[in-house]
Amino acid sequence: MPIALIVVSVLLQAGAEGFLSGRLDVTASLRLSFLAFLGTTVIFAAITRLRGRSGHRPRAMAEQRRQVRHLLWTMNLASAVTFLGFYLAMAWVPAALAASLVAGVGPLAVLLMGAVRGTNPSGPAGWARAVLLLVVSVVAASCIQPGSLWGAGYRGYAGGALAALAGFSAAYLAVVSRRLGELGVEPARVMAHRFHLTYALAAVFLVLRGAGGASELSLGATAVTALGGVVVPLYLLQIGVQRCPPIVTMVLLTALPGLTYVAQVAFGDVFRPAAALAVVLLVALTVGFALMENRPRREVRSGPGALSGPRDRAEHTDPAEAHP
Repeated sequence: MPIALIVVSVLLQAGAEGFLSGRLDVTASLRLSFLAFLGTTVIFAAITRLRGRSGHRPRAMAEQRRQVRHLLWTMNLASAVTFLGFYLAMAWVPAALAASLVAGVGPLAVLLMGAVRGTNPSGPAGWARAVLLLVVSVVAASCIQPGSLWGAGYRGYAGGALAALAGFSAAYLAVVSRRLGELGVEPARVMAHRFHLTYALAAVFLVLRGAGGASELSLGATAVTALGGVVVPLYLLQIGVQRCPPIVTMVLLTALPGLTYVAQVAFGDVFRPAAALAVVLLVALTVGFALMENRPRREVRSGPGALSGPRDRAEHTDPAEAHP
């Protein structure tokens, strides 16, 4: 079930990003970020408040509450870097290219974080799969939009760098989300608290930039896209990512750029046979590697800071007692 939710989320995001490709300038990107993440916060804050009134919620231990608060604030920073970086990157490079760079570095970033914490659950084969996914993602991006990064000048380089940074930050979000899931924090509560910095920064940048821009995206289309392409899929993704190992989540997300290209073609982009073949290969590798990473196994722990496996810490925490 968690994997199915992630897959549905990827499909919805790919459709939205394919629609947005070529329709965003910097102003429209900031407007979309502000509406999407303020709307997400308001909607899920209301949901969690209503749920809180509907029944008794056991008090969490003080240490767990501190852990949850710390994780949520780090999620605020990582979410701002991930989404503002990604949507700004789409103002300078095509959506499929931005998505390829974000998704391509994700599995490798998760393994690097695991190595820093003293664990390498996937072993050498996992590293090889992560590197291969990154290479195929970059190749797919170059087929989708030849010369879109390397021949685009400083804006292309800036967009590529932002997308890669967003990919590392997205991997960190997967790790933190998994930990929050182990602490029993409901996905709706996470969604209500993780985007405060994102919409606040988007609003500040929007005010500083002022009006203007030649974006084709109207305010109404921006609001609809924000709901259907950001709020709903991110909630489905949050549920899935809290229940899946981070490496599985990031491997599944590598299918996003290929599916984004399919959506771009559906919305009028040029069909390129080489790009189509690269996309098929990328999606096939994503499915196969996700199945490999999701096989039950005992993870290697080498220190108190090591990332836990799917069942390690959940066995020692009563979810009902872990709400912030």
